[in-house]
Amino acid sequence: MHATPAAPRAGTTPAHPRPTHDRPGPPAAMRALRPVPVRLPDVVHRDDLSQLAWVGLHRDGLLEPLWGDAAATAGDVPDDRRRALALARLVPARGTVGRLAAAWVHTGLLPPDHVDVLVPSGGRRTDPHPLRRAAEAVLDERDVLVVAGVRVTTVLRTGVDVARWVPEGAAVPALRALVAVGLRTDAALAELGRFTGHRGVARAARLLAGL
Repeated sequence: MHATPAAPRAGTTPAHPRPTHDRPGPPAAMRALRPVPVRLPDVVHRDDLSQLAWVGLHRDGLLEPLWGDAAATAGDVPDDRRRALALARLVPARGTVGRLAAAWVHTGLLPPDHVDVLVPSGGRRTDPHPLRRAAEAVLDERDVLVVAGVRVTTVLRTGVDVARWVPEGAAVPALRALVAVGLRTDAALAELGRFTGHRGVARAARLLAGL
């Protein structure tokens, strides 16, 4: 007779455990149905999306209003690059963002109700748009910098133009905001010398001296 092997005691592991197998993963067809993470550009315009997607992304907290019909990716601090991109579609290739719009690009404060676009004197008129106002201006290379592909007047030139052309009630807060990001009033006063005899210079000197 052959002895029958004794059964393993409770709580012990059999000498020859059954092989185990990893669970199979989901079929490829099911993996394809998994949601893909949403990757949004820094700035999204209303026309880039359907009405449903635009409302849904705001409702889900993925987009936050930036300016006009432009929104920024939620959680990111808007900077001069994002603000310039928000205005980009209203700026023709030959144009430069100036005055209060440029002040907003530089400071992030006091969003304008329209975009001031400076164009070369004697050039073709900018097509009308309810959110754009064009003005002729002579700008040197030193007056302009490029932010995210958008031409914007420098902090110095912006300060001079705001002091000359913007109504005083809006100009003073904008000038103070520009001072906070580096505008030097002594440099701005000296820069006014380029425009001696032109409109708005005396008032600009008074506003700048009073900051």
